[in-house]
Amino acid sequence: MMDMSSDAGSGLPWLDQPVMLHSSRADTCKLSPEQCAYRRGHWRYWYQADHVYALNTVYFMCATIGVFAIAHFLSRRAPLPVKRSAVWRKTTAALRYLSYQGYQIPSLRYWSPSLGVCLLGLVGFVYFFAMTLGPKPYYWPNTATVSYGSSPPIATRTGWMALGLLPFVLVLGTKANLISMLTGVPHEKLQVFHHWASYAMFVLALIHTFPFIIVHIDKGDMVYQWKTQVTYWTGVAALIPQAYLTVMSLPVIRNRYYEFFKATHVTIALLFVLFFFFHCDFRLTS
Repeated sequence: MMDMSSDAGSGLPWLDQPVMLHSSRADTCKLSPEQCAYRRGHWRYWYQADHVYALNTVYFMCATIGVFAIAHFLSRRAPLPVKRSAVWRKTTAALRYLSYQGYQIPSLRYWSPSLGVCLLGLVGFVYFFAMTLGPKPYYWPNTATVSYGSSPPIATRTGWMALGLLPFVLVLGTKANLISMLTGVPHEKLQVFHHWASYAMFVLALIHTFPFIIVHIDKGDMVYQWKTQVTYWTGVAALIPQAYLTVMSLPVIRNRYYEFFKATHVTIALLFVLFFFFHCDFRLTS
């Protein structure tokens, strides 16, 4: 679903031959100069969307981790006179408050994550919300005689952002990971970010999926696309295990069926990554 036009491959199941890690960025525009310029806009251009959305998502996540890695380094290496200063003590006190202050909702028997964690979650929400709904258009203004492309821009960008989140979802889910080493935050305290990143990735995947369905139902060729375009099969094959992992990880469900989830989630996660790779096919240009 992430290409302007996708043809079913032959050879390995659901994987075009020859197997490549990137596709060409060569582009030929047959529209008017003004229409071509519009199509090549920074936030709209399909052939650079991986750089604009996937890489920026990676940069955003790395920058967030980097801030805490620097703070961890300073806390360990700062000279003693600096640590005794009033500014250092007040900053440390404020950070501890953010790290430990949580809120209880008695009616739901729920304790929220710490205030600092909630603020980080809010920053992530704002980033993905803005990157998803900020750029326009959501759908190409195609007509019977003018076609800017077959991939709705909102579907393209959310697909790439979901892909950009994948390595962080995987790393945050492991006990021994680089993020814990860099930030000094133990694995168990990173689990909330593993869950939230997974939820964000699933929402992005859904927003990536439904615009294609809407476009092709409107065109009247949804059944034809389903029968002939392998990207729909691989997309659904990836979305099903992703939905399972997301729903089963919800606290109210995970706590009740923890042993079952624990026994199945690694296998299901491997299936998800496998079919996600098939779905991306040769387009992993980032």
